[in-house]
Amino acid sequence: MRGLGLTCALLLAALVASRATLTADETRGVHLRLDALEQAQGRADAPVTVVEFTDYQCPYCRRFQAETWPRLKRSYVDSGKVRFIIRDLPLEFHSAARPAAEAAHCAGEQGQFWPMHEALLASDTKLTDAAMMRRAQALGLDLRRFRDCVRENKYEPAIARNAAQAASLGVNGTPSFIIGRAVDGELEGVRVAGALPYEDFVAYLDQLLAGR
Repeated sequence: MRGLGLTCALLLAALVASRATLTADETRGVHLRLDALEQAQGRADAPVTVVEFTDYQCPYCRRFQAETWPRLKRSYVDSGKVRFIIRDLPLEFHSAARPAAEAAHCAGEQGQFWPMHEALLASDTKLTDAAMMRRAQALGLDLRRFRDCVRENKYEPAIARNAAQAASLGVNGTPSFIIGRAVDGELEGVRVAGALPYEDFVAYLDQLLAGR
């Protein structure tokens, strides 16, 4: 636990040095239990873990996906430094966000979660049923299986659990991130809100990596 406390202290130092503004509540360390079946990219034993809470109808999530994610993936995830986990958080006032989250999970049944995730967050994507079926077809999915999965709301319980856990952590907007270290399936880090520029992520991540 002493090492985990140091992790939070290091990350908070990086937050102060960056351009981000955090409230007093946001600077408190948070704990998040991870799941072995998370939708994740990067090495399972990467020294730093990032969990993103995302909403497929959120313009700021789309900005993060377009501007920050490609560089973050190339420099930190693909290099083995960071494990990046997606958790959906469809906001109540985005009527298309929950069906889109279902679509991403249903594509995941056929090994295509990440391509569907990226497609749903593309700037030109319309989150209609027809548009999501076209995306599924483009990905080569079994369309009947995909359609039935979405219509059954098969992943509603999982989506609800993600939303409830986000609320318990004080996460009420998207995108929001928990950044820290994972030990024995428990992530200890800090909560950071907003579609931050790549340079801000670099400040956080490099500070953590330097202290490993």
